[in-house]
Amino acid sequence: MPIKKRPAPRPETADDGQVRGRFSRTRLWLVDMDDTIFNASAGMLEAIHRRMEAFIAQRLGISIEEAQRVQKDYWRQYGATFVGLERHHGINPQEFFDAAHDFDLVPYLKTPTGKGRLRAVLKAMPGKKVVLTNGPGKYAHEVLRLLRLEGVFEDVVSANDMRLCGLWRSKPDALLFAHMASRFGAPLRQTAFIDDNPNNLMPAKALGMMTVWCRGLRNALPVSAAHPWADLVVDNLDELVRSLPKKSA
Repeated sequence: MPIKKRPAPRPETADDGQVRGRFSRTRLWLVDMDDTIFNASAGMLEAIHRRMEAFIAQRLGISIEEAQRVQKDYWRQYGATFVGLERHHGINPQEFFDAAHDFDLVPYLKTPTGKGRLRAVLKAMPGKKVVLTNGPGKYAHEVLRLLRLEGVFEDVVSANDMRLCGLWRSKPDALLFAHMASRFGAPLRQTAFIDDNPNNLMPAKALGMMTVWCRGLRNALPVSAAHPWADLVVDNLDELVRSLPKKSA
């Protein structure tokens, strides 16, 4: 009779017990939106990218194929397309936000966790919770409203709020992360940042923040090794809350 192989356990991060203990003392959670709070890869990002590419092609007078390259290049270089468009072409970010994000979001809001459960999960996280998204504010607030998450977060910090020291910035800019901790009155070591993109975690971790790679909503492949920039790797926010040490009675 063949022996069934057990699935490989998820690799633990270094000093896992100590790391989880630190998370239980978190005073500020900076929570990404797309593919962290909800499954943006199930259609939302594709709809946004189509509009981004059409806008870039029209404004720069280039083909859609070239617009795709420009969009991806600026996203890789700056973390957000709007930063590159403003710095290199003088395009007002609000004009870009309106073109790319002003459409009916309802058909694209997918989450594996029911809306009621998602709200309960987020409320169970200790400390202040702040949305930190490279998307525009109008879009972020509408997503929260449609997911029935109004009142769960202390604040929403969106792309509209990311002008610091005379420049537009976005995740993963280290100055932005430091500003967030200062703005909300939390020490860096008691601030946790959650994102679906592990590349965004590196500057936050270098500053001393705790980092969570929330990888499950767009990453189909299993984790084969602990990520050097992630203190904790989870598939979704529900798993994160279950992994936190329980409060003693």
